[in-house]
Amino acid sequence: MTPRTAFLREQTISGANKCMRTPMPALSVADVDVSLAERRALGLSQLFEQMPLFIGEQELIVGTRTLFWPQNGNEDGHSKFDFWMGAYPTYLRPDEIEAFGKDMSNVSKGHYTPDFGRLLKGGIEGILAEVAHRLDRGDCTKEQTEFLNSVSIAYRGLQTLILRYADHAHSLAKQTSPEQAERLLTIERVCRSIAYHRPRDFYEAVQLLWFGHLGAIIESFVFVCYGRLDVILNEFLGDTPYDEAEQLIECLLLKMYDQADINDGSYLSKHEGQLVVTLGGVLPNGQSAVSDVSMMFLDAIEQVNLPEPEFNLRISSNTPPAFLEKAAALTVKGYNFISYYNDDLFVQNLTNAGIPPQDARSYGFDLCQDINIPGKADTWRAIDVPMAHVLMGLLGEKNDFSTFEELLDSYKRRLVDLIDYENRKHNREQEQQLRFKEGKYEQYFNAIKTENAPRAWNGQSPATPLPYLSALYHGTIEQAADLIYGPLPIKARGAMCGSAVEAINSLAAIKLVVFDQKKYTLPEVYAACVNDYQSPDEQILRAILRSAPKWGNDDAYVDSIAKDVLEFCMKEFQSRTTFTGGRILSGIHQPHPYGEGKLLMATPDGRHAKAPIAVSLTPQSGTM
Repeated sequence: MTPRTAFLREQTISGANKCMRTPMPALSVADVDVSLAERRALGLSQLFEQMPLFIGEQELIVGTRTLFWPQNGNEDGHSKFDFWMGAYPTYLRPDEIEAFGKDMSNVSKGHYTPDFGRLLKGGIEGILAEVAHRLDRGDCTKEQTEFLNSVSIAYRGLQTLILRYADHAHSLAKQTSPEQAERLLTIERVCRSIAYHRPRDFYEAVQLLWFGHLGAIIESFVFVCYGRLDVILNEFLGDTPYDEAEQLIECLLLKMYDQADINDGSYLSKHEGQLVVTLGGVLPNGQSAVSDVSMMFLDAIEQVNLPEPEFNLRISSNTPPAFLEKAAALTVKGYNFISYYNDDLFVQNLTNAGIPPQDARSYGFDLCQDINIPGKADTWRAIDVPMAHVLMGLLGEKNDFSTFEELLDSYKRRLVDLIDYENRKHNREQEQQLRFKEGKYEQYFNAIKTENAPRAWNGQSPATPLPYLSALYHGTIEQAADLIYGPLPIKARGAMCGSAVEAINSLAAIKLVVFDQKKYTLPEVYAACVNDYQSPDEQILRAILRSAPKWGNDDAYVDSIAKDVLEFCMKEFQSRTTFTGGRILSGIHQPHPYGEGKLLMATPDGRHAKAPIAVSLTPQSGTM
């Protein structure tokens, strides 16, 4: 670890570099006579213009978010940690809030994986030129023009922020030692260049990448992941010496921890830094994507040694052994924020699902290990099936089945009913959203008033456009449409089977104990679940249920049930489409084992009520 990294790491851990966090003042652009989309961008620009600046001692990569809404009791900002993330100037007018039925200005689904390569390859002026070229075609509707104007406003604001940092570095350089002045003047030079131009070297690329992400997280509040950073940055490595480039990556990783210590009031408390970096895998042409920059990231991970961000490694048959061996060595040392994925299978599965091969090879990871194609898809789930909840709901209404096959058939019908409902709900939300996109405002708002139509789609609302983030996605500027409307080249959406392990284990336990061994009746099992196995007799029943075959042990008794039920769900998912014709990509996934477990009653696998549930398809705790 270099002395610089050691110093900056200590600053990060101690919170010394959080000194400029400030309660957000009352800022507003609501009275500006422009469209909602343009006002949203003006609000972001206002933050860029007014955020207090901070350049820490020995920093090479600069830029930090400093304005936040304070939590109750922290209005004076005495705590640098107790803030809400959804801080934004007021841009909605009272009549708009009334029309939407509520203040939607803090709506943000997060879970985005943009393509930051779009920013780095052309620079800020490249994005602005793309917008100008689209406007020059002269065929834009009023709504399209407003969107394109909003993108320009947002990125002019980013230029302002970067130039403010250049001026700040210049000012600080006049007040310090010659050695520190040289560092600060370098920061000034880098910032003045990237405010307009494509990065000329690795330093400028890393700095612009960080400013690019900072802007996205300020606009969207939380959960904008980084994508394939080794692939994006490798283009700019050139002849930069290895140790200098690695030092810059170490500084970048420390910046990525910038919000991890904020207590945002959620059940996870300090979790805002849990974003994902994807490394390795293959390039669009199928060749290995592992480069010197990939190895630098692994070296930097070892030196910085902080639990966030998370790193997802794509391991393919083309992966150089040195990359896997280095990563494995870190895992053995206890770096438990590194995950491994079978790249060959993921690429093949995405291709089988209709994703073009070049795009399939370019996949990256979103939050919660979700698969995405950076900058080309938003595969946030369209259908959510909590399998254990569905099973317990069924047993609560009917538990007098004469055979296991009858129970299983009824359960599958319940699953289909929920899949149909979720699919219809998603499509209705998208149809309603597109009314606003097309300027059918009266129809949109009348539907809210008279039909209780949804105000948002997939956590996205017309009241919360994303002009800044939109430009980091392919197709948005060309189609002159905000990201929230889904104008992306890949229309596919995701579907998710959650609490699958609890459902599978419960079905296996019921099959064995109730129908094969006939030790207990199904009503007795369900009653014990309702009572959370509290009585002595129920505790004995629980022990018997716990001893039934469990998923994760290569036991055909339970695995055959899993295969039957899960493949059934996958086929049901794949037979459905979105409102705009996108495919439903099926998945088996369970994030938030603690929070989701608190919502689930005791289950027939012997699990107590509110106990944590298994992550995705890992064995339930204590059953392997």
